[in-house]
Amino acid sequence: MTSTAQRQWSFWIVWLQVVLVLLFAYALVLVFAGSVAEAMFSALGFGPPDSIVSGEFSTYMKLPFMVLGAVMAGWAILMMVIVRGPLRAGSSWAVAALAGPLAVWFVLDTGMSVVLGFPTHAIFNIPFAIALGLPLWRLHVNVRPSS
Repeated sequence: MTSTAQRQWSFWIVWLQVVLVLLFAYALVLVFAGSVAEAMFSALGFGPPDSIVSGEFSTYMKLPFMVLGAVMAGWAILMMVIVRGPLRAGSSWAVAALAGPLAVWFVLDTGMSVVLGFPTHAIFNIPFAIALGLPLWRLHVNVRPSS
C-alpha cells in the first residue's frame, strides 16, 4: 500500500472512532438523562406534542429513551471493536459487517419516521448516516489495503 493510501486509511479509521465515541456519549445521555433527551427531541421538532406531556408521561418517556440509548451504546461498542480490530487490519468482511446494519437502521428508522409524520426525525438521521457511511464507503471503494 502506498503511503498516501495508508494515510487515507488511517484518517478514515480515526474518523470512525471519533464518531463512535460521540455516538456512545449521545447514547449515554439517552440512558441517564431522559429529560434532557426529551427536551432535545422537542427542540428538534420530533418530541411529543405539548397536549400529552405530563409528569407521568415524562417519567414514562425515560424508559424508551433508556432502551434506545442502551441499544445504541451496545451498537457503538460493537462497531468500535470491529473498527479497531478487523477493519483497521483490512479484513474484507469488516466494512460489510458495519455497513449492512447501518443501512438497515437508516432505511427502517428514516422510512418509518416519514411514514408516521416525523420528517424532522428523518432529517436528524442524515448526519449520523453520513458520519458513519462516508468513511465506510471511502474505505471500501478507494483505499482498501491489500490483504
